[in-house]
Amino acid sequence: MVKNMVGGPLRAAARKVAGGLLALTLAASTTGCASGAGGAGSGAPVELDVSAASSLKGVLTASAAAFEQANNARLVFNFGASGLLVRQIEGGAPADVFLSASPAAVATLAAEGLASAENSATFAGNTLVILVPKGNPAGIRGPSDLARAGKLTTGDPAVAPHGQKAVEWLRGLGMWDALRSKFVFAANAAQTDDYVARGEVDAGIGFASDAHGRTDVEIAYTVPDGEIKPIAYVAAPLTATRQTAMTAAYLEFLLSPRAQTAFVNAGFRPASTE
Repeated sequence: MVKNMVGGPLRAAARKVAGGLLALTLAASTTGCASGAGGAGSGAPVELDVSAASSLKGVLTASAAAFEQANNARLVFNFGASGLLVRQIEGGAPADVFLSASPAAVATLAAEGLASAENSATFAGNTLVILVPKGNPAGIRGPSDLARAGKLTTGDPAVAPHGQKAVEWLRGLGMWDALRSKFVFAANAAQTDDYVARGEVDAGIGFASDAHGRTDVEIAYTVPDGEIKPIAYVAAPLTATRQTAMTAAYLEFLLSPRAQTAFVNAGFRPASTE
């Protein structure tokens, strides 16, 4: 279970992450390879390239201005399925920090020397749910109803963490083999929501935050804690970044009480310090 904690321990974790990155900044500055955080009134904004899971799009874009104004920065977002973003980063796509909906995706980049695992941090969590179109025309109330559904959707398990979690859950229930042929895989969380909203499927399996603020999809069922491993969003600086100080500032911002409140208000779970 993701622990609801946004107080002192989480601030300590933020300081630890930022401290590690700032140490890298100081080391890099001796060779002239790092840029400092912008800071108010320090000239042109520092551009930070952020590759982030598509399920984070709403909350990150809504909170961007607060960070940019406080740090003289300009955040440039690239949203997509976490597995697809890994492939882009491996291919040399410009990115300073990776915000993944899967710890495994960060571990992959760290093993390849492309991300800094020691300076990574879990900044949010989520809950797996069954999503249905408004009004729930197929009457899907829980996992036992999925067998009589016509079509279902979730993210492509090859690249989308919510799809991976859906498969993990259904396998744990012993239902995956029987249901697999019903699934139409989506490229990312947004496409999963759209398939459900348009009524192209009877139900979808996604994250609770996906339904937040939408009137065309409903949560029909919430997967109980303990039936899958906790869903964790991890931020990791990329080793190729030249903006280590600004990256440190952004990771600290994601763990701040202000940002944590924004995540909770957007349907996510707050970060865990465990």
